[in-house]
Amino acid sequence: MSEKWVRLGAAVRDAREAKGLTQGELGARVGVGNTTIANIERARVARATPTIRAVARELGWKPGSVEAILDGGDPVLADTQPAKPPEPPALPVNEGLPMRVARTLAEGTTLDTTIVSLGPNADMVVVIKGKPTATPEQLRAELEEWERREGHLRRLGLTADGPTSDESSATGGE
Repeated sequence: MSEKWVRLGAAVRDAREAKGLTQGELGARVGVGNTTIANIERARVARATPTIRAVARELGWKPGSVEAILDGGDPVLADTQPAKPPEPPALPVNEGLPMRVARTLAEGTTLDTTIVSLGPNADMVVVIKGKPTATPEQLRAELEEWERREGHLRRLGLTADGPTSDESSATGGE
């Protein structure tokens, strides 16, 4: 775990807490689950991804702040609140997805995603979507249930990430 990523994670956590946001609330604002925010804050990242840049924008940082933190500096606050990121475009039906799947992917909020390895030649993509009519409390409860289930998959080594070193030692190295 590189010190510069620890520094970035701490800056994200501090800025999120200063805004009074939970990891889930910040994640919902940028279209990811709180697991993704937790991974950023715990320095379980190794490159500046579009998600990290979206988090920086949502925290009110100017472009270049991620790099500034990684180089040992501080984020530069934007003069105004960041605009909400645009909704992702609806998936075209002709992408080979059944219409009901394309419609579900286009509606609501993406809460989290993971990849489950089915074997050496196939993966399963799991997309957790919140219904547009759900309240924030309902979405939070559903996301917590998913995280419980995802943890089981991860401990079994079924997700693309597999078990973390913490989980391996806690489960006897499974």
